[in-house]
Amino acid sequence: MRCGVCGSDRLSPVGELTTEALAPNFLHFKFPRPKLFRARPTFVAQFARACRDCGTLFPCLGDYERKLLDDSVDGLA
Repeated sequence: MRCGVCGSDRLSPVGELTTEALAPNFLHFKFPRPKLFRARPTFVAQFARACRDCGTLFPCLGDYERKLLDDSVDGLA
């Protein structure tokens, strides 16, 4: 895997992505509503990699969230 910003192949291992707040605040990967009264498809990114050369952070989905995304990808806009 290479960094999408600088092209380096020096990426960190996957680590947990958290905030300093006490409540578990994670990044949410959201898509538009599929229909008017349906909830927006949302996936939580709890992990990340960082480029060791330029510092760009790449959020990652966990196994469960990745499976949910894969199962619903045909209905996403």
